[in-house]
Amino acid sequence: MATPSPPTTTPALPILTSVLEEFAARLNIDGSSRILVTDPTLARHLVEMTRPIATAYGPKFTIAVAAPQQNPPATSTAEGDLGPNVTTELITELEGKMDHFTHALADVSLASGKTCMEIMKWARYALQPKGILVAVALLKTGDGRELGQRLRGESKGRLGGLGDVLDFAGFERGKVRVMERGKGEGRAEVVLAMKWDQLTA
Repeated sequence: MATPSPPTTTPALPILTSVLEEFAARLNIDGSSRILVTDPTLARHLVEMTRPIATAYGPKFTIAVAAPQQNPPATSTAEGDLGPNVTTELITELEGKMDHFTHALADVSLASGKTCMEIMKWARYALQPKGILVAVALLKTGDGRELGQRLRGESKGRLGGLGDVLDFAGFERGKVRVMERGKGEGRAEVVLAMKWDQLTA
């Protein structure tokens, strides 16, 4: 399948797609997977990517949103277009889904430093033990703001990249892999992390 031009809400989508393909065997997304995503565009893309393995029972996608939708009927229509295995929930409602998801996928290229930190904390909370997070962020966005600048500016200098954010969110350092992908203005930082605790050791 040809990779479409990156949508404005998920500018690093081509890189995230290539990472998912590169690590497909390790990620092991299948019809039983429960996947947390942060954007409807990303959800739509993943539904298409997983169509060859999809069944009536999954994989299931949950789009976590930061605030109530202004137009609920339109949201319902969008979900209907994506099929019965895609739902939308407020990110705060994830409190009832601790240790629930097998995967969490996010493009945080346009997120503020504060939002990026919030997403990673909720992802760790909602992932089941040995669940995997894949997150990507362009190192520099269209307005010229660098990822490190945004994170340092909103964390009083404590965080400089996605790896630092995952450490802040509680992911175990030995279970986090930080990489760079892409070239030029399309360069991005990519992280793969597994939720780990004493019960999974």
